[in-house]
Amino acid sequence: MKHLSLAAAAALSMLICSCNADTQHFPKAENFGSLGEGVQEYLQDIRDLGGTYELNSIMVIKDGKVLEEYYDCCYGPDFLNICWSASKTFTATAVGFAVQDGLLDIHDKVVDRLPANMLPEHISDTLASLDIYNLLRMASGLSIDPIGPTGSGKLKESTKTVLEAGFKYFPGEKYSYNSHNTYLLSVIVSLTTGKPLHEYLQEKLFTPLGIRRYHWDQSAEGFDCGGWGLYITTESLAKMGQFFLQKGQWKGKQLLDKEWIEAAMSPQIYQRGGQKVEGDDWGLGYGYQMWCCEHGAARLDGAHGQWSVICPEKNAVIVITENIGNTHVAFKSMWSRIYDRI
Repeated sequence: MKHLSLAAAAALSMLICSCNADTQHFPKAENFGSLGEGVQEYLQDIRDLGGTYELNSIMVIKDGKVLEEYYDCCYGPDFLNICWSASKTFTATAVGFAVQDGLLDIHDKVVDRLPANMLPEHISDTLASLDIYNLLRMASGLSIDPIGPTGSGKLKESTKTVLEAGFKYFPGEKYSYNSHNTYLLSVIVSLTTGKPLHEYLQEKLFTPLGIRRYHWDQSAEGFDCGGWGLYITTESLAKMGQFFLQKGQWKGKQLLDKEWIEAAMSPQIYQRGGQKVEGDDWGLGYGYQMWCCEHGAARLDGAHGQWSVICPEKNAVIVITENIGNTHVAFKSMWSRIYDRI
């Protein structure tokens, strides 16, 4: 794959951000606005946490229709929210499409998917054992996670640097959150498909879902950051949640295998010492770059409270974008203030 220069990448990013408005909007439910009281109670709950409590937007989709939509005065339907780690689920979904296309297998070894110049000179037995599956479920055991230097472009060879640094654990041994697991997935998808990650997703996912406005930060190597760096509208986050709620189907067409969606939303590993912790939305299991939750739900999750929560028991999706400190407490508030009222 021929990598874009930073200047070309910046120009492309500007082009992406200047696209026309998204298409295929959700219709509004007959009882649209019925969760307004719950939204205000949720806002008060996060205010009571103290510190930073910016509630940027909320959108609730019920039975495929907008039940509630809220934007802070500084935001709106066309605003591109920073997703932080909610970006990861989009990257994992690109892996799913590549598997469906016969281009990848989740048990492929990472060293077999990267060119020699992106690998350490010496391939350890540990590195040789690392596969895509353990990247997907945050079980690579990689020892470093230089998000800042990769995202800023200061780290010129992110892939090689991360792999040369070695491992804390043997791949598959335990859960260990590392955003460069997802960065490596972005690199692998791009090299395998011959397209930047966002272009592959545009073809497979964004265009069918009517998502036209987005931006994805790139590394100095010319790859989308994968584990972070995606900016997208609130409704687009809702569309991604609805896509998972519908098990990979959109407008009657099966875009991505149902089996992949179900695996992605199911526990592939447990975060707390390998054991399921009931009542802990950070200890109920991790799927393919997404978190398992109470009530049989699963979520895209980004720092400071960027959520798209897929709720099969309610046939609903809850999207929240915000900038808060104690996300654990806020997430519990979301269950009582919003989920229980749907």
